[in-house]
Amino acid sequence: MGSEVLSPSQVACNLTASHISSGRVEAMRTTAGYGLVQGPASGITISDIDGKSFIDCRSAGGVFNLGHRHPEVAHVLATAARDTDMGDWMLLSAIRAQTAEKLARAAPGNLNHVQFAVTGGEAIEAACKLARGATGRHNIVTMDKAYHGFVGFGLAAAPASFTAHYGPLTPGIVPVPYGDVDAVSRAVDGNTAAVLLETAQGSAGALLPPPGYLQALRSLCDELGVLLIFDEVQAGLGRTGKLFSFENWGVVPDMAVVGKALGGGYYPIAACLYNDRVLAFVDKVPLAHPSTFSGSEIGCLVAAKALELLSAPALLDNVVAMGERLNRGYQSLQREFPDFVTGSRQLGLFTGIETPSADTGTALRHAAVRHGLLAFTAPFRPGFLVIWPPLIITASEVDELLRRLGRAVKEAAANS
Repeated sequence: MGSEVLSPSQVACNLTASHISSGRVEAMRTTAGYGLVQGPASGITISDIDGKSFIDCRSAGGVFNLGHRHPEVAHVLATAARDTDMGDWMLLSAIRAQTAEKLARAAPGNLNHVQFAVTGGEAIEAACKLARGATGRHNIVTMDKAYHGFVGFGLAAAPASFTAHYGPLTPGIVPVPYGDVDAVSRAVDGNTAAVLLETAQGSAGALLPPPGYLQALRSLCDELGVLLIFDEVQAGLGRTGKLFSFENWGVVPDMAVVGKALGGGYYPIAACLYNDRVLAFVDKVPLAHPSTFSGSEIGCLVAAKALELLSAPALLDNVVAMGERLNRGYQSLQREFPDFVTGSRQLGLFTGIETPSADTGTALRHAAVRHGLLAFTAPFRPGFLVIWPPLIITASEVDELLRRLGRAVKEAAANS
């Protein structure tokens, strides 16, 4: 008998198991229903290396807000690679300063200063360090089911089920329920440096702030001299139909962290924007956050182009219109399958649908993949299917997404 011929994905899974982690392979099989190995991607579509195509409803948490392989971003990256390189982080850089100016001009209020980072998680680290330095205080109030990355301050703010193996964690983190102003008020004291939250919670299932919540936090922080930090890494840069998601509620924080989409799908770069109160500390300690690859010249050129594209009025209008089109489809599914689709949430293309349990969420997630949708459930709310397509999606593509989702819901509901 001849030896079995393995598919490209089986070969890749075996190599991953041997040289990265067999548990990583099994985790993907559990998540997607099979060993999905990414292959070519373009626009809103991604394929596995065996040739199966999916509408990308993950966008890697927001990395691909502009879709895959956006030609204008690709051109900037290629040109930048000919003209410059990473640059030396210690030296001053005109390119870095120009991109910082573009970010400051795009941001509401007085978020006029920028600390670059490589990842959103690193930018959160910088924000928390600067908050402690600027206030001389220690504690940081955070939200239950928050996701701020899994390093340092961000890891300490994650749910206990995700941090059990890694203690002792960074001290001074005080978690409270998201959406509960009274809980924040009770937690804040004379040793509180900042209140840190995702403006809208992504990994908890696209949770939006209750009416008046962000405004109340702003007032509380102003009253007590506490800094307000918004994590915009997932919900920001156009995802909700505004460049910064907090613009939907008319509240400006003292610091805002952006990442993921800032790299245009090509380059790892993030940023912490901050106001004059924080600047007063940075001016005294200008190397408060040294980072070798932060604000690289190539990264800043890519970020400047991504920011230009993401802030275009036509793109943001499209996000609003396509989000409303998706939501009409969700409501139709809820009427047709009321025991299975128990709700939905949507602001721009920050969307998804609720099912009754983790088991039904798993069933829908696997069915979605089988029907050509790369859509996963929220890590901290496993009954909720997150649907975040690239912001460039068209009406006909939304309709195709809904057709596939309808087939997946029908299959999962029949088997539940």
